[in-house]
Amino acid sequence: MMKHVILWMMMVGLTGPLVHAQTGEVSTHAVPECQDLSLYCIQLLPTRDFAGARGFVEMARPVSPFGLTVTREGRQRYELLLDIRGLPELGPDDGHWVLWASPLTLDPVLNLGEVGNGHASVGEVSFNKFMLIISLESDLGGEARKGPLVLRGRSPSSRMEPHDMFQLAAFSESAEAHMHGEDHMGMSEEWPHPAMHPNIDMMSYMMDLTPSVNPWLPDTEDDESLPWAKPRSVLSMADGDSLELRAHFVRKRLAGRDLVMLGYNGEIPGPLIDVPEAATITVSFVNDTPFESSIHWHGLRHENRFDGVPGLTQDPVPPGGTFEYTVHFPDPGIYWYHPHLREDIQQDLGLYGNMLVRSPDLLPGVDREEILVFDDLTLAETRNVPYGREEANYTLMGRFGNVLLVNGERRVELSATTGESIRWFLTNVANTRTMNLSVDGLALKLVASDLGAFEQESWVESVPIAPAERYIVDLRFSEPGTYALVNHVQALNHSTGVFFPERDTLAVITVDGPVVPAASSVVRTREDVQSGIDPFRKWVDASPTHEVELLLRTQGLAPIVDWVLKVDQAYFHPVEWSGTMPMMNWSASAVETEWVIREVSSGKENMEIDWRFDLHSTAKIRIHNRRDAMHGMQHPIHVHGQRFLVVAYNGRPVNNLVWKDTVLIPAGMDADIVVEFTNPGAWMMHCHIAEHMEAGMMTHFMVE
Repeated sequence: MMKHVILWMMMVGLTGPLVHAQTGEVSTHAVPECQDLSLYCIQLLPTRDFAGARGFVEMARPVSPFGLTVTREGRQRYELLLDIRGLPELGPDDGHWVLWASPLTLDPVLNLGEVGNGHASVGEVSFNKFMLIISLESDLGGEARKGPLVLRGRSPSSRMEPHDMFQLAAFSESAEAHMHGEDHMGMSEEWPHPAMHPNIDMMSYMMDLTPSVNPWLPDTEDDESLPWAKPRSVLSMADGDSLELRAHFVRKRLAGRDLVMLGYNGEIPGPLIDVPEAATITVSFVNDTPFESSIHWHGLRHENRFDGVPGLTQDPVPPGGTFEYTVHFPDPGIYWYHPHLREDIQQDLGLYGNMLVRSPDLLPGVDREEILVFDDLTLAETRNVPYGREEANYTLMGRFGNVLLVNGERRVELSATTGESIRWFLTNVANTRTMNLSVDGLALKLVASDLGAFEQESWVESVPIAPAERYIVDLRFSEPGTYALVNHVQALNHSTGVFFPERDTLAVITVDGPVVPAASSVVRTREDVQSGIDPFRKWVDASPTHEVELLLRTQGLAPIVDWVLKVDQAYFHPVEWSGTMPMMNWSASAVETEWVIREVSSGKENMEIDWRFDLHSTAKIRIHNRRDAMHGMQHPIHVHGQRFLVVAYNGRPVNNLVWKDTVLIPAGMDADIVVEFTNPGAWMMHCHIAEHMEAGMMTHFMVE
């Protein structure tokens, strides 16, 4: 048989139509080469005996309602799309071409079935690092490869290798001598080191790094007269009502440490503003902080002059100053409010709160509701880790906290009765951390996101949620017991090039009562939502009207940081889940880093971009998260004052649309959004990683 195969390969050409070995269908799909260092493509290389075969595998985004697709444990999911040519035609007794997938440890091994020449989808894999093998097998149903190896390839994540210790040794003296601050900001204050990640051994050369800005913490740390932070209250408002929101220092005890933080009306989170759809209220903001500040009403399509963006829609509110906002709520859903100046400090210290806009048309009633706000804090041994005084630091990856919070606490206790229908409103207010939320042993019914309901409800095993995003899920416990709400992700040790799991319990739910029948698996199709979206479907296949790309520019980084960034360019994971590079991340400030939104057609960057849109017009914007950036990571891009549909990732259409104001774009990926411009004025578009925005990643546009 082998002689027959080799003879066939000598005769076959690599041009012309391809015949699929399984279906006999003719395919004209080309076999493109993977781009250099592609994050989503695997080149399949032949062995010597099958030198005429070629192929590639697109690691496509599976169907998902989220900006990324992961398992409950946080492992990235990929749909494998194969294009193969040059496999010899097999006779009925010659065997089968079989595709195998396995992690690099070769355990477990997955039999993905028979393949052949042409284009085919062969299912999903969710290994952190993996290899693909095509072999010639006599048995289709085997559990391990027995026949000769034909084609093989490895996932892009396999390019990650341990850092070269010999090369790192060259940085020992330069790192020890490197002090940024004297070169830039005249740094005179001493920085305490940030907390190290408990699972990472930090390289000694990193320990001499220092931010190029001075440290800042509240100077009221010993002021025992400060009030203790209170839990969130609920303000039920009607059309025409008014309230006061005062931002001021509070004390709060977290993780065994007494901290000075910030709260609205002394609360962390700030008061929940509960209003009916179409209501308008008046909010008097009082700024009793040492910062210039404002309130941005995140996600609302309301009057431009009350959007809360200093320098664009209003003057900053000085310390001791006030500003009166007229706030209109045109769309039902869950929203939030926060400052729009030095968010890296003010928001991180506790200035955030939710707005719940109710409408019977959005969601049917449930037995119980919970408003859950997720955050994290970066704590040192006895206090908060300082912030950059003149400029933000932590500007490479953003300020990852080492203590996760829900509703301002390390863990909350929730209760339920078996059989109840429960609705959770989820908001991520962290500076940078994307979370992957799930309940052990339970599926969640996903019903809505930022500005409304999904076209189709769906069952999901976890909710990956980026900073500024909101999701609404329904759940029902059929059996009594204790359940955990967890953030479960796969963190990355860049020094050793390996993944490891992280799991944090954020809430414990105690369920009482007798066993009830299992919850119905019925999910609704929202025809009312579909009909509202119908006028915009023509844009799904249209060419983009505007294109931007996201990248990083650096100058003056410590030599070791610059070296590590260049080494790590071999692979960027779609999402950086955890702060596993604390020293190099902490040491970089907006002095050395500039995050960039660049218009592809003009080359204009950040606030130089000059986009103008007609009122009641629509545009399709393609956002490239560049693979070749100095450092690549996910970016949650937020558009102010308008709403949009995310219609495609990497050219693959999204099949369940929902109105959004924030889109999570994984590293190396493109996202297409269709924006409806209903609100006149000057508006922001920016990354909602607070430190990226402080380092320049923002632009604006005009609707008129």
